[in-house]
Amino acid sequence: MANLSKDEVIRRLNRIKGQVEGVIRMVEHPRPAHEIFNQITAAKKALDSTGRFFLENYIKETLSSVSKSKEESLKIKEILEIMEKF
Repeated sequence: MANLSKDEVIRRLNRIKGQVEGVIRMVEHPRPAHEIFNQITAAKKALDSTGRFFLENYIKETLSSVSKSKEESLKIKEILEIMEKF
């Protein structure tokens, strides 16, 4: 994984770690359930987004070393756009 991508994944994971630690504090020092659920939802979405980012970069790096033609590059872009919608 390229250093910039690696740094971005680590940055995102550290933010998620902070969100989860915040949820723990909310449970330890009782907060309303809807606030806790909102924070859990935010952490789940952030983790999903980080996973997609990681996968996207892995695919780009893996396929870019194999594919050289413009048509293949367009197909890679098409796959990534589909994944983003999924």
